[in-house]
Formats: sequence, structure tokens, C-alpha cells
Amino acid sequence: MKFSNVSEIPLTDIDREDLLTDFSMDGCPEKLMDSVKVIGIRHPICIYPFGNRYSIVSGHKRFQAASRSGLKIVPAFIVPELDDASRLVINLNENFGQRQYSDIEKGGILNKLSQAGASDETIIEEYMPLLELERSKKLFLDLSGVKKLSLKLKKLLHRAGVPVKTFNTFYKWDSLTEAENLFSILKPGVNKWRDLLDLIDEVAARENTTQGDIISRDDIQKILTAADVPAPHRYDPIHKTLHNLRYPILSDMRKQVARALDEMELDDKTRLRFQDTFESNELKLELKFQSEKELSQQVEKIFKALQSGSVEKLIRIFQSIG
Repeated sequence: MKFSNVSEIPLTDIDREDLLTDFSMDGCPEKLMDSVKVIGIRHPICIYPFGNRYSIVSGHKRFQAASRSGLKIVPAFIVPELDDASRLVINLNENFGQRQYSDIEKGGILNKLSQAGASDETIIEEYMPLLELERSKKLFLDLSGVKKLSLKLKKLLHRAGVPVKTFNTFYKWDSLTEAENLFSILKPGVNKWRDLLDLIDEVAARENTTQGDIISRDDIQKILTAADVPAPHRYDPIHKTLHNLRYPILSDMRKQVARALDEMELDDKTRLRFQDTFESNELKLELKFQSEKELSQQVEKIFKALQSGSVEKLIRIFQSIG
């Protein structure tokens, strides 16, 4: 589409509530606003007439920066009146290769195209490549599924950059309220989102219950709401609790090993190394010392552990693996 000459349009003549083509879940970047304060809007926005006002086709962030910087007018290309699908496509073409959308944002864009009347086939063949997506029916359905998620959860997923292959598990959850609470407190990174969701799904399947019920367990909630523990430090104990629920046999073996090690009463510089997944029954003893006396003390404690039977108990635990 050929744009007309640039016009100077009062900000008050532009409908700031029409967000059809505002695909971003982020606010106006500070760098853009700083730039606008210094040099103004150098790249015109694109608008079209709608009633007695204008709606934005592309340039929402530039419009926001102009408004927040105190500008009264903005340079704009005016295009003829458009249907919603055409507005969406113009925006996608203008931003192709310039914007990196999250999977949450991409899902929202695909849904807007569907709501504007574009067929699934057209979206897959013509518009998904504009989002740097492969032409895949499954991917289209997975991304479109973001409409099932709450705005709060979508914002959390977007900010963490969680991919659709991880968050599409939410589509089968009965309730997302518990997930919103959990992840809004923990704010984990991408890999930790994946690990927690995998464990929650697996534990729910193992116990034949819902994912929400797993998150609502007293032991999980006690960790999650602990006032004396900083939010970032709550992830590890919650992950450990879920892991123990998922692998109860391993959990029990770890407890047995911990008791046996306590009974051995080794020197704090004497470490017993083993695979905590119990995939191997090999044990390694590590001694650290700086003098003959320190070595003698450690060896003496090892000898006492042998006499007490605690070493034999530990060996039996590992011999039971198989």
C-alpha cells in the first residue's frame, strides 16, 4: 500500500483506546522516550480515518512516547479506511524483522487475525512467516491457545520469555489461579518454569489429581508464604518437595543415606561422594587435610564408623539398587 504524504496530526485526534494493532505486552521503552524528548518523532506513525478521529495502524510505542514526552502533534502517514485484517497485516509487514515477539505475543497476534476474519489456512501460509514462524498447523493451534490463559499469567510468561512448548501444558489445567499465585511469587527463569511445570504435571498424574491441588498442598503453600524467606530462595525447597513427590523411592533412599551419614559422624573435611539419583552404587571418599594430624583424626573417625556398623548400613543401601 502506498502511503500519502506526511501530515502533522494532533495527539488528541488519535484514538488511544484502539489497540487492535498494538501487539506488544511491554510499555514504552525509556530509550525511545528519551530519544523523542531530544529529537522528536523521526519516523512517522501510520494512521487511518475512523469516524471523526484516527486509529493507529502502526507506531503505538512512538505515539506513547510522544504523549509521555509532552508533544502535542505527531508526524503520521494517513492511509485510506481499512478493515481490521488489513490493518494487522500492514503492521506485521512494517515490523517484519525489526521486532522480536514472545510466543505469548505471537499467539495474541494470530488470534487477532482470526477474529478479523482471516482463515486458518491464510494465517498459516501467509502471515505466520511474517512472525518468523514455520507454516505449521500444530504450531498455529498451540500459539492460538494463549486465549485460554488469563492476562496475569500471560504477562508472567511473556516477561520470562517462556516458549509455547513449555506453557501449552496450561491448556489442560482445570484452574490457573494456583499457577498465577505460584509463579507471580517465584518469578523463575525459563528453565525453572519448565522444570516446575514438568514436575507438577507428573505428580498430578501420579496421584490422579489436578495440578491446582498439587500446588495447594500445605507443604508447598508453607514454603510459598514463608515471610522470613526471600521469594527467590523459595524455588529450591518447592522444587525439592515436588521432586520427592514425583520420585518417592528416591526420596526415601536419600533419607536413609542421610541417617547413615549422620551415624558415621565423619570429620567435616571428610566427604562421601555418590550420585544422588542412585544410578550408580559407587561410593567415593574424599579427604581434605593440611597436616598429618588432620589426616590421622579423619582416619580415626572412619575406623570408628566401620566398627559401629554405620558404614555397612550405608553400603547395604547402595547395594539394594537394582
